[in-house]
Amino acid sequence: MFDKFLRKLVKRDSHMAEQDAMSDDANGDPETEVLDDNAPLNDAELLPEVTPLSFTYICRETVVDKTQKVVGYEYLLRSSALQRTQFNDPIQQHMDEQALLMRLAAMDLTRLLEYRYTFITLSAQVVLRPVIERLPAEMCVLILRADTFGDVIDPNLAARIAHLRRSGFGFGLLVDERTIHFVDQLHHLVHYVVIDLGAPKPGALLKAALRGMRYWPETQLLIRDIADVAAFSLCAKALDEHIGIHLFQGSFLTQQLPWRSDHVDTGKARIVTLMNAIKQEQDTPVLVEAMRHDPLLLSRLLRYANSAAHNPLSKVNSAERALVVMGRENLYRMLTVLLFCSGNISDRDMAIMDAALIRARFSELLAIDTVHAADSDNLFLVGMFSLLDVLLRVPAEEALPPLELEPEVLEALLSRSGNLAPYLDLVIACEKGDQERIALLAAACDASEGKVNGCHMEAILWAQELARV
Repeated sequence: MFDKFLRKLVKRDSHMAEQDAMSDDANGDPETEVLDDNAPLNDAELLPEVTPLSFTYICRETVVDKTQKVVGYEYLLRSSALQRTQFNDPIQQHMDEQALLMRLAAMDLTRLLEYRYTFITLSAQVVLRPVIERLPAEMCVLILRADTFGDVIDPNLAARIAHLRRSGFGFGLLVDERTIHFVDQLHHLVHYVVIDLGAPKPGALLKAALRGMRYWPETQLLIRDIADVAAFSLCAKALDEHIGIHLFQGSFLTQQLPWRSDHVDTGKARIVTLMNAIKQEQDTPVLVEAMRHDPLLLSRLLRYANSAAHNPLSKVNSAERALVVMGRENLYRMLTVLLFCSGNISDRDMAIMDAALIRARFSELLAIDTVHAADSDNLFLVGMFSLLDVLLRVPAEEALPPLELEPEVLEALLSRSGNLAPYLDLVIACEKGDQERIALLAAACDASEGKVNGCHMEAILWAQELARV
């Protein structure tokens, strides 16, 4: 169950708690009295059928814990900022939510979500739809918009949440200052109270949520739309006294930090030297000798060569054998990954690597069957090195030249121009949640909606599997 996986520190008999909630509603709890004719819809058949968008590209935002370790992804069609400013119409929201659920339900999410959670924000009434039960419950967190409950909570809706929770779904409640009082009634049914720092008066909302945490022992906090590292640090510090697995989401993860003055890393320098030796087609003995000079690097390469991700036919236990089994191209690719995780790395570094891996594989998959094989390989490098400056905390103009990359790769990374740039722009757009821009870029890359969504999900899966090696 979701509760067990999160190692809840405060446990209770959820079935009894849910039954108590049902009886409170039925007995005329002043907070949830019998509904009148203006109450929210309480029957799935009464919900208006909406027509999905003609194009629905799945976007994602990374969710991390307080150490910035990746916990999962929120899947959406539009970023929360774009939704607030341009698409706040309830009918549009229903269209987006239904389209997103239809796309996710059609995918093999069980395989995708084996390692990490998925978070989906929905209007409250959408959970009444049967399509919800086509999602894999154990790793799904449904975030319900509290502003869609109406004036009071529909008992049928509370019963549906209780049923889905017993099935294994996790729940969050997205609140603002006007709707945070709903947590008092639903805290025993939701795992997370979700607040959006991009909403009006974020400071007052955060303070209200922190005060409420004293009365909602079953819940943790999920803070969305954190713009920068300073805001993340303030939020994480404010939550230090509250026990639980609190989560965070926002663009702070890939924010450029102040440049380093002591950025030289001997481990990374060795990797760059070996990468350049491969590009220069130096003889095998030279490559083997370079690998032997760095025992940690060699051990990681051997671990990858023997992993399920590479699937070798026999045991690989030497530098020579690794080079034969992996080949120069795969060795070069693995070195680009190790460039991100060599030396002393933090959970933030791993989160950056996760994003880079997804960009790299996503870009490469988009180009399969449409560009030359060499361009496909270069697209992998474009995606991988698009966050190298963020990782190393040095300007891209300084970080990239030592790698001796092809001119078209540098062109895409430094000036966002050339024939490779639209692919990078497309994969980044799928992190931003602007459907119209994604559609334009997909057309420029000659990629259908189905191909974009499929490649995106495959890239996430590939990155998750590689990160486990």
